[in-house]
Amino acid sequence: MTHRGLINRRSFLASGVTALVVHKPLTAAAADNVCNVSPVVSKTESGAEVAVSLREALKRAKTGGQKRLTGLTRIDVVCRDDDNDIILGGVGEKGQPDLYLDDLIVAIRSANRKYGKIEPGISLDPDRSQTPNLNQISGRDAAAKQQYLRVCSNQPQAVRVDALPRHSRVTKVLVEADYRMKQVSQGTLQLPVNPPLPGTFARRLEQSRQKLRDDDMAAEWSSRRRFWFEPGKFEYAHDYQIASLRSAQVILSDADGDAEAGAKNGNVDPIAREFACAWTARMEETFRAEPIWRDMYNIYRHFAIAHILTDQNFYSYELRQLIDAHEIDHVEVPDSLPGLGRWEIIEEAKGRRRLSLVSTVCGGVSLGFASRMTSNYIGSGSEKSPTQMALLKRAIFLSRPEKLSVSWTVPPTALQAAAKWYADQEEQRLKEARQREEDEVKRFNDSKKGLAFLGGLILFGCLAGWLMNRPRMPPAKLLAAGPDEPSAPLLRLPDELKTSMEFSGVRRNDLCPCNSGKRFKHCHGAHHAESNTTVPD
Repeated sequence: MTHRGLINRRSFLASGVTALVVHKPLTAAAADNVCNVSPVVSKTESGAEVAVSLREALKRAKTGGQKRLTGLTRIDVVCRDDDNDIILGGVGEKGQPDLYLDDLIVAIRSANRKYGKIEPGISLDPDRSQTPNLNQISGRDAAAKQQYLRVCSNQPQAVRVDALPRHSRVTKVLVEADYRMKQVSQGTLQLPVNPPLPGTFARRLEQSRQKLRDDDMAAEWSSRRRFWFEPGKFEYAHDYQIASLRSAQVILSDADGDAEAGAKNGNVDPIAREFACAWTARMEETFRAEPIWRDMYNIYRHFAIAHILTDQNFYSYELRQLIDAHEIDHVEVPDSLPGLGRWEIIEEAKGRRRLSLVSTVCGGVSLGFASRMTSNYIGSGSEKSPTQMALLKRAIFLSRPEKLSVSWTVPPTALQAAAKWYADQEEQRLKEARQREEDEVKRFNDSKKGLAFLGGLILFGCLAGWLMNRPRMPPAKLLAAGPDEPSAPLLRLPDELKTSMEFSGVRRNDLCPCNSGKRFKHCHGAHHAESNTTVPD
């Protein structure tokens, strides 16, 4: 008896694989809205534990030093100091490796479109050239199954890299994480979490058996699914020259294999959606389960931090030069990986019905943050009452032991020291304000005294000038004055003094006051000069 299988292998291979290898950007679907999963919140309010200077780390790497962010295992805070250096703050978790400088530099360059204008990401897709080999396999016995699996395992899934350096640690981590996730979805790998996170293939087998028992062949469904990681809700808060990452959510999305990559509408597979939502809900648990997931999560955080640095324009010219000159280590990434197809035969003894369940999975990792970052400005503080973020920034700066330190610890008491620093600054500001006010009053009083003194000088000069240049009374009027007049004593002056006073003020070339018509020097002036030069006996 011939039955139509839940998955028709030939039609699947003819139509499904072709749809899966279409090269289109892995744009993100809103899986967080579908699954209603709360984002992971970064606890940055209490302050950073470790700080690293990006400029000094780049200089150290340039001279052959280590390429790690020493002591830092997760970045929560970024700020710019007074010397235009970018300081990275975060936590140093016990037992976790220090972050790689290369990973952050790749993220920064990607945010600045150094690797291309499209959204960065990777994808694993079946090789279309191998499709005819699978189409030629027929039969549902064990030999056909083994032949299919041999071909499918040898059917490479091409590793596609978009807007990222292909041979870098970032790309290798993303490829390995994506491939491992697909192994979990196929049931060939189990995550070390409790309770276990089941894949999709076991659920499909059970559903297929039930349909076979119920003789329900009416509705065909497809296991051609596309799974990919993408950023969920990423939110940061910022004050003047400091920003902190408040929420950082990575989600697993799913879509029909026939749909375009990133399409969120269309054929929804409940089993695939349940797997994607379950993984998303337990994403933080997986971060702690295996190093690969933690590396992937930190890479997402790096890309978020890179977008914050770009949005807030934290880069100086010197730092941009160091970033552009930094050499990324070569980490080999293969061109393809073995296929992840599975084929299981389902039998129902009662009606002698047999079906073949074929499952192939593809997808990738998307790092598209273009429309995923939201910010919240909280800079409402002042020198007198700084915000928590302003205190945190100052605490990081005050904890730095030397100007050229690459990495340093931010002690728990640093916030108290920062608060005291602000209090001292405020006290100094008030003191300087009072001093300026006193100086202003003193200058005003000095100006008043100076103006009064200047006014006195001007008045004295005017009076002296008037006294020196006032008109003198003619001698005839002095002689005519009566004995009671103020000038009467002049009548009793000696004759020589009278003559001298009569001609006082007359210059040598003036006409003589005696009305002789001669110049004074040729008339009375000559006699006056002779009398003055005569030496008495």
